[in-house]
Amino acid sequence: MVNIFLTFSLTENIFHNYFEKQVKDQVSSTLSGLDFGISILLDKGDLNSIQRMVEKIGAYSFIKIIRVYDLHNKIISSNDKGEINKKIKIEIVDKVIRENRLQNINSNLKEKKLEVAVPIKGTAYSKANKNDIMGVVFVQANTSSFEGILLKYQDLFIKKYIVSGTLLLLGILLLLVYKIFLPITKLSNAVNEVSDGDYKHEIIHNSHEEFSYLIQNFNSMIKRINARDMELKQVKSKLEEQNGVLEQKVDERTKELVQTQEVTIKSLAVLAETRDNETGMHVYRTKNYVRILAEHLKDHPRFSSYLNETNIELIVNSAQLHDIGKVGIPDRILRKKGKLTKDEFEEMKKHVIYGRDSILKAEKTMGTNSFLRFAKEIAYSHHEKWDGSGYPEGLAGEKIPICARLMAMADVYDALMSKRHYKEAFTHEEAVKIITAGDGRTMPEHFDPCVLESFKELNHKFKEIFLRFPERNS
Repeated sequence: MVNIFLTFSLTENIFHNYFEKQVKDQVSSTLSGLDFGISILLDKGDLNSIQRMVEKIGAYSFIKIIRVYDLHNKIISSNDKGEINKKIKIEIVDKVIRENRLQNINSNLKEKKLEVAVPIKGTAYSKANKNDIMGVVFVQANTSSFEGILLKYQDLFIKKYIVSGTLLLLGILLLLVYKIFLPITKLSNAVNEVSDGDYKHEIIHNSHEEFSYLIQNFNSMIKRINARDMELKQVKSKLEEQNGVLEQKVDERTKELVQTQEVTIKSLAVLAETRDNETGMHVYRTKNYVRILAEHLKDHPRFSSYLNETNIELIVNSAQLHDIGKVGIPDRILRKKGKLTKDEFEEMKKHVIYGRDSILKAEKTMGTNSFLRFAKEIAYSHHEKWDGSGYPEGLAGEKIPICARLMAMADVYDALMSKRHYKEAFTHEEAVKIITAGDGRTMPEHFDPCVLESFKELNHKFKEIFLRFPERNS
């Protein structure tokens, strides 16, 4: 079989080489004497006669392109008049000019390529020296005109060998099926079984088969894979058991941390209460006000990305620390009966700064986290007002953190509802009217409009929370 292919390839090369020589000879014969005639016409400057000569030769079916170049690669004559006076650089033309070659041929009929470049030299009758190049004739042959002859001889060759080659091929194929393809099919089927998870599959064979050694190795490999699979299953079972224990420990530890955080928050909140015993259950009520506002607003386009479930829990828990800064206010001001002086009120306003600073110190020790970030924002900004009239920075609108806007509403409502040594408690209806209509000190423009609308819808729930956590001394 190999001999047939080699013979076919060799004969095909002989045909191509023969016809390539025939094409070269025919093109060279056509160009014979052309350079002499063009040399004389160039010497006279008779470009019209050169053009007629070129067009006549270009009319042959086997001529695709014929051009006459000057020494600057400019076309002075062509069977395509549109090319005249253009510069179309051809490598073999350039070589003839640079190297003063007699002829330069670039041919490969398999690639349908045949190009010839012939120098135009001076003659005894011309002004130029006979060794000087005056220009170059370039021809590109139309090889398709020769393909018919080549195909005819190739067809005869193929028919001669096709029958004997086919018979031999059939015999070889039958041998291959028995010796190679059947064992390969066994291996292929076995691989499919193993890939489907059957690690106990074994190929049945006899020692005289081709690929017997390979099949034996395959069976040995499958046994090792099966053993390793059993080991991995045992390891997986142990890991799952250990993971279950670890997950349980992580859950227990997480619960302990959450409980510790809650205890810490409550302890700090109680600490603030002990300094200002009139606030009582204020921190418990306000965190619940904050929760219902946050839950109501979480689907609003302005708040949906901020008020997710995780953030709501963090905001609600950190809301208990909104007045932690009052720990830093002197008792003479914090517990004063009667109206505060201007200076005393300015000192009282500093509780938001003291609260922020105490949480900043905690961050330096514990590292920044979401809980402390919300606690810091609430402690520092819950007295800011939407219209910018609040303190400590006079922030307005969206510059006020959302958590602080929620806390502001919760803080004002609870302050209005609670009895203080400097005022009596308002009824729920009075508190709602003051928040939504204003009384001079508290105005609706102090609140985020969306938060205010939520309060209007939820005010009955605010009342329920207030009644659920009454003051201890009430």
